[in-house]
Amino acid sequence: MIARLPRFAAILLAIVVAACCVWCLTVPTARVQAGLHGDYTDVRLYRDIADAVAAGCGYYPAAAAIQRAHHYPLRPFVTVRPPTMTWWAALVGWRGVEITALIVALAGLIGWIVASAGRLRAGERVALALVFAVGAAPLLSPAVLPLHECLAGLCMALALAGVWGWPRQWGWIMAPLAIGLALRELVLPFVLLLLAFALIERRWREALAWAGLIGGWALLMAWHAQMVAPLWQPGDEVSQGWHALQGPAGFLKDVVFTSMLTVLPFHLALLAAFVPVIGWLAVDGRAGRFSLLLVLGYAALLACFARPDTFYWGALMLPWYFVGYALVPRAVGQWVSAVRAPARPA
Repeated sequence: MIARLPRFAAILLAIVVAACCVWCLTVPTARVQAGLHGDYTDVRLYRDIADAVAAGCGYYPAAAAIQRAHHYPLRPFVTVRPPTMTWWAALVGWRGVEITALIVALAGLIGWIVASAGRLRAGERVALALVFAVGAAPLLSPAVLPLHECLAGLCMALALAGVWGWPRQWGWIMAPLAIGLALRELVLPFVLLLLAFALIERRWREALAWAGLIGGWALLMAWHAQMVAPLWQPGDEVSQGWHALQGPAGFLKDVVFTSMLTVLPFHLALLAAFVPVIGWLAVDGRAGRFSLLLVLGYAALLACFARPDTFYWGALMLPWYFVGYALVPRAVGQWVSAVRAPARPA
């Protein structure tokens, strides 16, 4: 995209990006907020529910009882996760879930390497593989994998590789997104963006398929709501809501706290979390437009709705967001060329 900008626009965008980088160094220092339940974490909650289901208890009674016992909200119904991850964990065990996540991550890595052939240079593809692996590694840890966002993010990464490499073969893209939606409703913006692109491009059959997937997901959530509602009791906790409005700093902190960037000093980590945006600005064509809108859309979602104690929503952007690191040299080269280019005549 940068390569197509007129000289003045390229300079203006460079100033904006530089200002954002400086701003990253001024954000008040923050730490991971574990939540309101003391030492009892969300990871422990999902493990306990899965263990109860594996022992023969029904998912919904188990989820309601355990969430109530540890003062987790049960209202509205979305505070109870869909049973997808729990049923799978109860069936194959957490070791099986780890293997599943590894398979999805490897499929995503291979998909990105193949999809980038002919689009990226050899060095960029090597860098892409490295940063993808770095982004995926924390999500595969048993310490965080019970969080539904981890496997959902891996599914999104696999689907985005399909958007890059095989946009017309949308059936293959639909499969990981259907799984992602069954895991976490926050995958919905990805599907909505695909629907919007299909409508704009007048690909009616594809648009109908995406609309059908959204309809199927809506039916699933309606059934889910019907299963949760009868379990409500007077005095059950009500969610504090999802309108934290943390702003751009919230998005960057969520990425930092769910990735290996946590090893860096806070402000340097925040700056490093912003850098992939620069890389995504360098991609042209349909894939570039789609990817940039996806990045900005999820950044806005986290900035507006994620709370400090739901920092793990940042896992939804991993490892695919980190692909932007591999594109930063390309972005810098495009910027230099655009700035040096003679001004276009009026």
